[in-house]
Amino acid sequence: MMSYDQKCFDLAEAFLSDEPHLATAKRTNELAQIIQSAIEDFITYEQANYEPPDPPGFEAGFAENH
Repeated sequence: MMSYDQKCFDLAEAFLSDEPHLATAKRTNELAQIIQSAIEDFITYEQANYEPPDPPGFEAGFAENH
């Protein structure tokens, strides 16, 4: 079993509570892991593609200011 944050489990449980045929421990754990993986994938992607904003006064780029 892979690990997930308790909040992912709580979210999975809340969504599956409206679907009684899916609201089993096994399916709740599966959905919690999918949620955890999606969050981790999002963070990994955003960190890899992060570009810090220009400092104040450089919004138009260095060449246009000098």
